[in-house]
Amino acid sequence: MRLRVNRVARPVTVLGPGRRLGLWVQGCRIHCPGCASEDTWDPAAGRDLDTEELAPSLADAVLADGLTGVTLTGGEPTEQGPALADLVARMRALLADGGAEPVDVLLFSGRTAAAAARLAPELWGAVDAAVCGPYRPDLPGSHPLRASANQTLEILTPLGGARFARARRPGDRAMQIHVGDGTMTLIGLPAPGDLPRLEAALRRRGITMEGRSWQTR
Repeated sequence: MRLRVNRVARPVTVLGPGRRLGLWVQGCRIHCPGCASEDTWDPAAGRDLDTEELAPSLADAVLADGLTGVTLTGGEPTEQGPALADLVARMRALLADGGAEPVDVLLFSGRTAAAAARLAPELWGAVDAAVCGPYRPDLPGSHPLRASANQTLEILTPLGGARFARARRPGDRAMQIHVGDGTMTLIGLPAPGDLPRLEAALRRRGITMEGRSWQTR
């Protein structure tokens, strides 16, 4: 199946417990105000990949780096539900064949849990936990996986319960910055005002940004 992908990063340590593989899908019709990933909105951008070819490379990365989880975000994953469900199933089979310990899958969706389950039932049945709800900059949250207080953390499997139980409680958020090939990728859930403060701090150090994922229009 075909899947539109914005980027893949590893190891990701701020979008779920442990060391993870992060996959950002391309395309989102929700367009939350204050979104930090406007570059993932355009459904025609990114790369068009085959899940049968993508799954082995991602599974190999999980095995090689000893990663403990996979985070699906974007973009809006429920807009590509069947393809993502196919990718997850292929990865789980390959990881099991490779002797890996159970790897959890976390979904971030800008839709409510009910809407996500209705619109993408295959994907909903393939993941262990999901953070659901549109981002609301007027409702800042303190939970490590919920960018705004209206969002919910849904535990969908026993593995999800074991891995994400602690994430139900408030805690400090962290951000990751990956630098390479003239680009800087910010990973995590910035609080209101974090991105302008980061840009100002970089300017003070003589670093200017030609483009911003959170400001594409």
